[in-house]
Order: sequence, then C-alpha cells, then structure tokens
Amino acid sequence: MKTTAFPGSLPYGKKKVTSMYMLLFYVLACVLMALSTVLAGIQWTEANGVGPYIRLLLNKPFIIIITVTIFVLSGILTQIGKFHFDLSYYKISIIWFATSWVSLIVLWLCHGIKPCRAELLGLALCHLGLAVSIVGRTEQGFLP
Repeated sequence: MKTTAFPGSLPYGKKKVTSMYMLLFYVLACVLMALSTVLAGIQWTEANGVGPYIRLLLNKPFIIIITVTIFVLSGILTQIGKFHFDLSYYKISIIWFATSWVSLIVLWLCHGIKPCRAELLGLALCHLGLAVSIVGRTEQGFLP
C-alpha cells in the first residue's frame, strides 16, 4: 500500500475517504448552520430586549421547537462525525467554525443584515487560520 510523502501519514486511499467524510460532514454542518441562522435572524429583527423576545416566542412557538431540534441535531451530527466519519472532536470543531460564512450569507440575503468591511476581513482571516489548522491536522507531519 502506498503512503504519502509525509512520515506517519495515512495511506493514499484512507486519506481520500477521510477527506470525503470531512466534506460530507461539512455540508451537513452548513445546512444546520443555515437553519440556525434563519432563526437567529428572525429573533434579531423582530425582538429588541427581553420583553419583546418573550412575546416573540409566545407568538411564534415554532422558534422554540426548531431551536431545540437544531440543538439535538447538532449533537447527533457530532456523534455521526465521531463514530461514522471517524473524525476527532478537533476536526469536528474546525468544520463547525468553517461554516460561519453560511451565517453571514443567510443574514445578508434573508434578513438584510449586511456585514461591514472589517467584519468581512475578519471572516477571511479566520478562515485562513482555519485552513492552516485543518491542513496541519490532516497532513500529519506537514506542520509541527
């Protein structure tokens, strides 16, 4: 079986499967992030303070149901990532963080909450750091 050029790395075939699993997990995490952000956008645009927020929840009880559902699905997705996709908690966390762009797009397109240049720059820098981190974890031996 061929191995990569990096000592201690996984064989080529195993690395390909792991990368595909990470991509599939990422897509599922993006879907959950989008649903969560739609709810956050509703709460942000329709409630200003504790009182209005409680009234919003009483007027739209589906928010509570969907919030609890997303919370439970997030836990299930984490367990699927851990056991089925064989991802570490570190990789799962990095993938969750990497879905933050979905929130920005959903808030912008669905609720009209536009990011400023500094927020876009911060998002880009965070994702650059995430990319370095995930490559360092995936390509063992590549980075110390």
